[in-house]
Parts: sequence; C-alpha cells; structure tokens
Amino acid sequence: MRYHGRLGLMIVLATAFAAAIWTPSTVHAQEHAVTVFAHGGGFNGLSNLNDAGTVDFSKIGYNVGGGLAVQLQRYVALRGDLTYARNQMQINGADAGTKLNRFFYTGAVQLQVPTSSGFMPYVYAGGGAVTLHEVGTSGQNKTKGAGVFGLGLDYQVPGSQFGVFAEGTGWLWKASNLNGSLSQYDKTQFDLGWSGGVSYRFPF
Repeated sequence: MRYHGRLGLMIVLATAFAAAIWTPSTVHAQEHAVTVFAHGGGFNGLSNLNDAGTVDFSKIGYNVGGGLAVQLQRYVALRGDLTYARNQMQINGADAGTKLNRFFYTGAVQLQVPTSSGFMPYVYAGGGAVTLHEVGTSGQNKTKGAGVFGLGLDYQVPGSQFGVFAEGTGWLWKASNLNGSLSQYDKTQFDLGWSGGVSYRFPF
C-alpha cells in the first residue's frame, strides 16, 4: 500500500508538471511574439574617472537607440539593444571640452509581468560591449566589455500592436587602455540612460 501510495503521488506530480509546461497552441500563439522598439532620452556618467573625484562625465548628454525582443513565454523575453550615447568630460565641474561617443550593443534576459490593464513592468540584465570614440579624433576607437541592467514600464495600446514605454538603463564598463585625453584613466564606469520609446509587436 505504501508503494502504491508513493506511485500515485508521483503520477499526480508528473501530471501537474506536464500541465504546467504544456498549454494549448492558441495560448502559446498569444504568448509568443517579436517586438521591435526605438527610444531616446537623457544620459549621464555617474562614476569619477580618477580617485580624487575631480574628473568625470557627469555633464548630462543624450541617448538614442533601438532593438528587438523575442518573447519566449508570458513572463520571459530575450532582448537585443543598440544604443548610441554622448556626453562631456568635466574637470572640477567645468567643461573640459572632451566629448565621448559610446555605442552599446548588448543582449539581456527580460522578466516581465503583463497585466489586464495593458501595463507591463519589466526588469532585464545581460552583457555585451561598448565601442568608445573621443570626438575630434580619428582611428582611436576602443571596444570594451560591458554589463547592462535596467527596468521599465510598457503600455500596450488597446486594439493594436503598438506600445509606448519608459525605461532606465545602466551600463558598467572599464575605462582602461583608452586613447587620447582618456589614456591616463583606469576606473570602472557606471553610465545611466533614461528614455521613452515606442514599440510594435508581431505575435506568432
């Protein structure tokens, strides 16, 4: 009897597990989608470039970008982003005349919570790279590894596949072995972007 009881419990658990991972194809069709998006907004560097704290990229700049997200199921998506950002170096709070372009290209796992109201909060984290270019120089690009994380809020327009969203994104990268006026610095940088955007969803 004890053996049969355990066997029955295992069957119940296996059935519950199968039901959790297997849903009708119509439900999968609603949960799977590819979304393309574009965004733009502000950008700032939150870290100092030297230990004394006298040099940084704190002057507010801008960012523009876009990407796509593949929704694997209701709560999980994979996203790829390409973002261009620029801001200026400061020395003791004054403009140093050095502008740095950044091209971030990253991939991330996104966790999201769709709601019946159309709003969907989400968070994401991943990694990739950043290519750095000091404005006014030539042939001095440097590509570094970068981590990315962020959070946002998306709203799906009722009766359409269009959406609007607002999000904040942080990038981590190491300012080492750079060129030009940045060659003397060797510190981890934390850049922050905040933006609004539009999206279009292709269900499949």
